[in-house]
Amino acid sequence: MKIGWVDFSKEQRGKVLSVLKLLSEPGALDELGIGIIRDGFADILFPGTSTIQTRAKYFFIVPYIMLEIEKQKNIKPHEFLSLLDQKEVELIDILDKDGAEGVIGVDAREKLKRKPSSIYWNALKTYGFFANQGLTLSEYAKVFCTVRDNSQKIRNAGNSKRNSEEAADDADSVNGMFNFWRVPIPAPNWREDLTIDLAKEEAVSLKQKITTMPNTKDSLLALILRDNRADFCNYNSFNDLDTLLPAMPEMMKNDYILARNFAQFIYGAQIRYNIIFTKGQEEDVVEQWELWQNNIPKINLEQLFVRLNVRNMNLRHFLKAYQNALINVEELDKLIINREKQLKGASRSKLINENLYQYNGKLINMGKLYYRFYNAQRMVGDILEGLGEGYA
Repeated sequence: MKIGWVDFSKEQRGKVLSVLKLLSEPGALDELGIGIIRDGFADILFPGTSTIQTRAKYFFIVPYIMLEIEKQKNIKPHEFLSLLDQKEVELIDILDKDGAEGVIGVDAREKLKRKPSSIYWNALKTYGFFANQGLTLSEYAKVFCTVRDNSQKIRNAGNSKRNSEEAADDADSVNGMFNFWRVPIPAPNWREDLTIDLAKEEAVSLKQKITTMPNTKDSLLALILRDNRADFCNYNSFNDLDTLLPAMPEMMKNDYILARNFAQFIYGAQIRYNIIFTKGQEEDVVEQWELWQNNIPKINLEQLFVRLNVRNMNLRHFLKAYQNALINVEELDKLIINREKQLKGASRSKLINENLYQYNGKLINMGKLYYRFYNAQRMVGDILEGLGEGYA
């Protein structure tokens, strides 16, 4: 079922949207401990995405840098990682031109703590750009350096015992076992005309990976790319994905509806949290609560627990109790207060420690769940723009 407020007046709708904006600004905190469910649905619908990814180009920039470093002779693992950090920072100035959006580290520059290689590492494995699923970034550096050293030892041993051609063959066989990267080979001068936009070859490669890899090919993200749904980039919210329901296979449709309904279902708890925190002083939030009560979806929590393999019993108990308490506001508020206390302890609970945490006009920022929808939009837009006319 579609969820919205189309039957209300423009004035009411405006108030609702203003509250939504207040509740969905960046930096949201998981005050009620539902991150397991949020991330579970996001991984199903939009695998390989994360909320701190910016542009699709980094799926290639990171491997290009790695391939350069792999050519360094006698480099040690710590030197590998240090050089990686250096090269990533150096690229900020190259990418930050002509008003480019989404360049990581524009403000922090050399103080940047979370580098693109860290942000995109898991996605590079998910999409099959990096061959070994089990290695962390630091483990990759260690394995590469070890393999490279062993290869050199084989060459040296072969040169002393037999002809160099046979030794080289043995060394190449060792290297071949650890051919880590599955990306287009960059040109030697790939930095010269580098921009944050995907080249066509890169866009084709990324689309192909997402639509064919085992962990992604049956996802909503893959369906959008496979069908070249450029309209997806113009959707205003997660619920606009209702437009794609006729194209979704049955399991995907069930996942999407379950995720959509859960976002609306748990949103009531988020609103009540803010009502408690503000002591009901924020009129718009109170009105939002009244509107939400008219749009509570039915949801099968057992089905949700099975689909996402939710084993956290405290979370399961909270959600069931929350569902049962929706008809009793006093019981509901008590449940929400106890949930935060359980998660954070009494000393850090905002709803208990009124002396430390007082409402100052800013709501506690949780926001309605969107399951990385906007990150997926940005990625799809980059890919379709890279593919060129006829797609974007």
